[in-house]
Amino acid sequence: MDSSKDTDNSLAMPEEAFAYLEMPKSGWGLGETFKDKFIRKTKENPLVPIGLVATISALSYGLWQMKTGDRVMSQKMMRMRVYAQSFTVFALIGGILYQAKKRPATAASDK
Repeated sequence: MDSSKDTDNSLAMPEEAFAYLEMPKSGWGLGETFKDKFIRKTKENPLVPIGLVATISALSYGLWQMKTGDRVMSQKMMRMRVYAQSFTVFALIGGILYQAKKRPATAASDK
């Protein structure tokens, strides 16, 4: 067999094919720490951490009530947990949609 056929790069894509993709201005590989990213994401969508705290609180208190034997309060807290989770999911989706609408406007103004 001819060894030149084994090293054929016909499937390789040229870099120009991805020139339209922007390099992120921030991210894990660009000097942004976990704390910096957490603060940035919280500022972008502040309702998600509120929903997370509500979910964890309802779950913790509900489990505690289950352990102590108060079935009625435990059941109420488990329902509250579901509501808090729903709030968190809708806040996350809302934040994503808001950021998606906001980004094209800022990208157009940068050019």
